[in-house]
Amino acid sequence: MKQAEGDAKSKVVEAKGEADAMQYTLPLKQKQIEQSKLEAEARKEATIQNAEADAEAKVIDSKAELQRRNLLADAEASRIKLIAAANAERMTSEAELLNKSPLLINKIVAERLSDKIQVVMVPSDGKFFFANDVFKNMANAPVVKQEMDNESEPDTKGRGH
Repeated sequence: MKQAEGDAKSKVVEAKGEADAMQYTLPLKQKQIEQSKLEAEARKEATIQNAEADAEAKVIDSKAELQRRNLLADAEASRIKLIAAANAERMTSEAELLNKSPLLINKIVAERLSDKIQVVMVPSDGKFFFANDVFKNMANAPVVKQEMDNESEPDTKGRGH
C-alpha cells in the first residue's frame, strides 16, 4: 500500500509538474501563434503594397507610351503637311511655267515616252508633233475609248475577243 501510495504521490507530483510546465508552455505557444498571425498579416500587406506599386508602374508606362504615340502621330502629321505644302507649291510653279511655255508639255510627253521609242523634236509651231493628232483624235472619238474599255473587261458571256 505504501508503494502504491508512493506511486500515486509520485504521479500527483509529476502531474503538478506537467501542469506547471503547461502554464509556461501554453502562453509561449499562444505568443508563437500570435507572432505567426502578425507575420502573415505583414506578408499580406507587403504583397498588397507590391501589387499596388506594380499597378502604378504599369499606369505610368501606359501614359508614357500614349505620349510617345501622340508625339509620333504629331510628327507624322507635320511631315504630311510639309510634304503637301511642298507638292502644292511645286504644282503651282509647274502650272505657272506651263502657262508661260505651253510647248513644255510636248517636251514632258517626249521625256516620258519609253526609251525604246525614238523621238525627234520638230519646229515650235507644233504642226508636225504626232501627239497633237493623237490628242485631237482621242477628243473627237470617245466611242473608241468606250470600246477599248469594254474589251479590257473580263469576258462574262463566254464570247472570245
